[in-house]
Amino acid sequence: MTSSDRIRILIVENEGLVGCDMATTLGKLGYVVAAICASGEEALERFDELRPDLVLMDVHLAGQLDGIETARALQRRSRVAIVYVTACADLDTVARARQTHPHGYLLKPFNHDELRLAVEVAAQRHFEESERQRREHSYFEAFQSLADGVIAADLSGGVVFMNPSAARATGWNAQEAVGRSLNEVFRIYQSTGEPAEILSVETDTQTTERTVYLTTQAGARVPIQDRTAPLRDAQGNLTGLIILFRASVVQAPVEPTAPNRSTAPLVDVVESISDPLFALDARWRVTYANASALRLFDRSLQNMLGLSLWDIMPTATRELHHEAFAHAMLHRETVNREIYLDEKQIWLEMRGYPFAEGLLLLVQDVTARREEAERRNRIDRLESLGLLARGFAHDFNNLLTVLLGNISLAEMRLRNAITLPELHTAKQATLQAQNLVQQLLTFARGGAPIKTQIRLGDLIETFFTHHTRANRVEYRIEVQPGLPQIAIDGAQIRRLLSNLIRNAEQAQPNGGEIIVRCFAPDHAEMFPGEMVTDTNFQPSGLAIEVEDKGEGIPTEHLPHIFEPYFSTRKADNATGLGLTVCESIAKAHGGSLTVSSEQGKGTTVRFYLPLDSDGEEADAFGLSKVFDAPPELTAANPRILVLEDDPLVRSLIVRNLTSNGFDVAESAEGTETVRMYQEGMTQGRPYDLVILDLSIPNGMGGVRTMEKLRAMDPEVFAIVSSGYSDDPVMANPASYGFAAVLPKPYEPADMLRLVRNILATRGIRRTS
Repeated sequence: MTSSDRIRILIVENEGLVGCDMATTLGKLGYVVAAICASGEEALERFDELRPDLVLMDVHLAGQLDGIETARALQRRSRVAIVYVTACADLDTVARARQTHPHGYLLKPFNHDELRLAVEVAAQRHFEESERQRREHSYFEAFQSLADGVIAADLSGGVVFMNPSAARATGWNAQEAVGRSLNEVFRIYQSTGEPAEILSVETDTQTTERTVYLTTQAGARVPIQDRTAPLRDAQGNLTGLIILFRASVVQAPVEPTAPNRSTAPLVDVVESISDPLFALDARWRVTYANASALRLFDRSLQNMLGLSLWDIMPTATRELHHEAFAHAMLHRETVNREIYLDEKQIWLEMRGYPFAEGLLLLVQDVTARREEAERRNRIDRLESLGLLARGFAHDFNNLLTVLLGNISLAEMRLRNAITLPELHTAKQATLQAQNLVQQLLTFARGGAPIKTQIRLGDLIETFFTHHTRANRVEYRIEVQPGLPQIAIDGAQIRRLLSNLIRNAEQAQPNGGEIIVRCFAPDHAEMFPGEMVTDTNFQPSGLAIEVEDKGEGIPTEHLPHIFEPYFSTRKADNATGLGLTVCESIAKAHGGSLTVSSEQGKGTTVRFYLPLDSDGEEADAFGLSKVFDAPPELTAANPRILVLEDDPLVRSLIVRNLTSNGFDVAESAEGTETVRMYQEGMTQGRPYDLVILDLSIPNGMGGVRTMEKLRAMDPEVFAIVSSGYSDDPVMANPASYGFAAVLPKPYEPADMLRLVRNILATRGIRRTS
C-alpha cells in the first residue's frame, strides 16, 4: 500500500495491552488508528464518528456481541474491510467468519511483521476495490448520459451493458438485452444485405467511421456509424469489447432481399492486441494469427495459417488438453487451460471461446503468476503446519513438563542412595521430544528467539561434546580466535547446527570429512563492490559454515532445497524439513542461509548472523539482565502465587516450590489469580512473586492477568511460562511487564534458580 495515510483503522480488542501494542505498531507504519474499542457495542456506537476503512476485529469481545456479529452489523452500514485478529481457529468460528468475507484472518499470538503484512494486504485490497467501484460508477454515469449508443460485451459474446441511447436505437430493453448474444441484439448489415463484421480496433488506428445498417428488435433498418474498441481490465488483459454508434445522416437504401444468415465472426482480430490471439476452424486449422501469436511460436503468417493447433504444440500438450478443447468446440462452450511450453520454459493460459465453427484462442504468459502461486502454496503449507503445531504444542509441552519434572525430582531423591540408568535414559528421551516440538514450531512459525549473549565457538564445542559421531567421518572444527559474544537463542542455533551436520553426514554414507568453521566474514566478501578504508574495521556479523566432501546437490534440485517436504532421501525416511527449519531460524535471527554445491565435490552451507546490539537479551533462564542480582538476598518464606490451568503441571510446581521452603498458593484461571492477589494485599500479606501461564483456554490468560495485576500493584514481580515458545511475549517479557520468562518444558532446578534470582532482585529493590 503506497498510501497508508489514507487508511483509517479501528481496533476492536478486549485486551487493552494487545490493542495498544497493535496501535503502536500501526502508527509507526504510517496508518491512522482511529480508536481502540473493547466491545462490539462500542464499535457500533462510534462507527459513524470514526469512519474507519479497516477494522482489526477480535472474535471474543467484552460485550454481548462477538466480533463476527459486530462485523456483520458494521458491513450493513458501510463497505468496511474486516481483518479478524483472534486466537480462535476452530472450524465453526472460521466458517462463521468466512460468511462476512473478511480481508484477512490473523491468528494470535502474532509478531509485528505478521500484523504488518496482514494490514498491508487488506489495505491494498480495500484500496483496489474502492478504486474499481469508483471507476465503474463514473463510467456508468458517463455512458448513461451519452447521446451515442453504447453496448459492452464480454469475449464470449454476451451483452453486459447497454445505455439508454442504445436501448432506444435497437428497440431492446436494457435489462432484457444483458446476458443475450451480441449478434442477437446488435444485428448489423452492409448495404448489400450481407452481415457486417463487428470490427475491433484501437481508437488511434481508426481514422474514418463506416456506415452499416442496424436491424432493430421490431425489424426496422436504421443506418448507423459505429466504432469498436477492446475492453481491458486494470492489468491490461482483454476482457471484451465496447461498441459506440450513432444514427447516420445517410439515407437507408431500399429494403434488400432476405439477408444471408451465415454466421459472422464476433471479433475481427487486429494487430494492436498485445496478447497472442488466433482463430481455429472446426478441423483445428489456424485461420488467423496476430503478430503476438506469430512471435510466440516463431513463425511467419504464411507458415502459420492452415497448420493444425496440435502441430504447433508439444506432443504432451495434445495428450493433456485435447479432450477439454474438443469438448468446448463440440458443445460451443468456453474453455480455460494452462499449458507448459518446454522449449521456452514458460506457462501459457489459453482461453478458448466459440468462434464461427471453431474457437477463438486468447493466450497469455502466466509464468510469473504460476511462480507466485507456488510461493503462496509454500506459505499456505507452512501456515497449515503452523496451525497444526500450535494446536497441540501447548498441551504436549505441558505433558513434557510433568514428565521431565517428575523424572528430575526422582533423580534428586535417589541421587544419594542409588543411580538408575533408566531414569537418565527417560530424561534424555523427554529432552529429545522437547526438541522435536520446538523444531516443528520453529519450522511453522519462525519462532521468536529468546536471546542470550553467547560465544559461538563455545556453543560449537559444547555441541560436539554431546554429538554422536557418524562412522568413518572425520570432523574438523575451525573457530577464529577473538570473536565477540553475540545475542542468540542457543537452543535454536544448536538445532540449526544439528540439522546441517546431519545433512553433511547423510551426504557421505561411505565416510568422509566435515569441516565446521566459525568466523567473522570479510566485508568485501559479504558486500562485494563496497570499499572499506578503515583497517580496524569491526565485523558486522559472524558466520558458521558446514562443509562436506560428499555427493553434492544436483543443479535441478538447488532451487527447491528450502521448500517444505522436499527431500531426495525418501528411502531414509527423511521429512524434508531440515533446511526449511534452518532457514526459519536464520530469518528469525535477522540472518541468512546460503548454499553452494557442486556435484561430486561436496556442499557448503553458510549461516550468516548479524551482530544485534539493540536486541533485548535474557539470561540462560529468561531472566532479563536488568533484573540480575545475587541469589543470597532471597527473603525467608516468600509467598508465591501460581496461575496454571493444567492440574498436573500445577501440582508439580507447588510440590517443587513448597519442598524448598516457599509459601505457595495456586489458581487455575486469571480472574481467580487477580482476586487472590488483591486479598493478599488487603490482608497485609502480599505475594512476593507471581508465576503466570500464558495461555488459559476459555479463561483469562497471563497477559491480561498481568495487566490487571499491574493496575493494582505497579511493583508486581511475575514470571511468564508457556509451551508456546514462539509467542512474542516469550521473546520480549519486559515489554509486557514480566521480570522473566520460563519456556516449557523445564526442569524443577531451572525453576528454582529463576525464582530465587527474581526474589533476590525484589529484595534489592525494596531496600534500595
